[in-house]
Amino acid sequence: MTTKQIDPLTDPRWDAYVRAHPRASVYHLGAWARILERSYGFRPRYLGLLRGDSLAGVLPLFRKKGLISDARMRSIPVFSYGGPLADDDGLERRLIEAARDLGDATSLSINTDDRRLEAPDGFELEELLPRWQFDIPDDLDALRASWRKTSRNLFRSLKKADAAGLEFRAAESPRDLRTFYRLYVRTMKKHRSLPRSFRQVRLAQELLGESFKLFVVSRDGRDIAASVYHVFGDTVEAVYNGREENALPLRPIHALEWNVIKWAAARGLRRVNLGGAEYDTPLARFKEQWGATPHTRFRLTHRADGKQTRTEALVSVGYGAESSESRLTDTAWRLIPPPLLRLGAYMAYRYA
Repeated sequence: MTTKQIDPLTDPRWDAYVRAHPRASVYHLGAWARILERSYGFRPRYLGLLRGDSLAGVLPLFRKKGLISDARMRSIPVFSYGGPLADDDGLERRLIEAARDLGDATSLSINTDDRRLEAPDGFELEELLPRWQFDIPDDLDALRASWRKTSRNLFRSLKKADAAGLEFRAAESPRDLRTFYRLYVRTMKKHRSLPRSFRQVRLAQELLGESFKLFVVSRDGRDIAASVYHVFGDTVEAVYNGREENALPLRPIHALEWNVIKWAAARGLRRVNLGGAEYDTPLARFKEQWGATPHTRFRLTHRADGKQTRTEALVSVGYGAESSESRLTDTAWRLIPPPLLRLGAYMAYRYA
């Protein structure tokens, strides 16, 4: 059995193995090698574990090096997903050790949702932001009726969205994607977070195929909310969303989520992932009212010399893309124009 670097874009064995694995996610697909390289310059280092000519395990991996930061290896950057997939736990450990032994960076970080995975020597284990998920029941009418008692605020919000005459659609056109991105950047600005690049979203739509979905809510011909979802296996996952702030009283996000649930159920999907949120926050409570429960994810980190990297030192004082938030003053966040925010976000993700 041997471990070697594989080009997942030209080797059909990669995606075939991923799609057949019970713990795989959309982020294991080979398309991300091109999406993240073209979007941010991250260098793919995808590892395959071969038994003869057949794959027995895979590990998507990227190398990133900023202007002032150390070289780092991540599985995978930008998302809290990735990590090894293999035929058994021992082979997963072997892939992690092979990534460590590449010796191509000062630190290695591997995301995983596998609680059984024992960290190899020299790795630290940390808990990541939980993802909130729920199973789609067979009877959606009964589910919505039950919210009259169990989630009264949700029930009222959906009634308000119905009364507002909101329209829902699955969207595919370049114009729809630009409209989504405009709403998304404004929403990220309000929450003082750095948006992902338009190139990343555009390439994901192009290369992920049916695993990429864009949904839009409009009123009187005006788009007021939109979200990107990923579809993989039996799950639809909320990834990015944007909305017009002055339209929030109409409850467009509630309308969007409910219609995505119906869309998913009609196609035989069985689970909704509403994305991440810290425990006991307004965002977590929004997700809980739909019946979602938290699913913890983890990160394994190995440092070549056991010391904090330069990037971690920058993040600890409030700089760098890894923090996902900026420490800019209230005034700066309020005044920064969206095009400049987009440029700053790209520079942070690419070079920090």
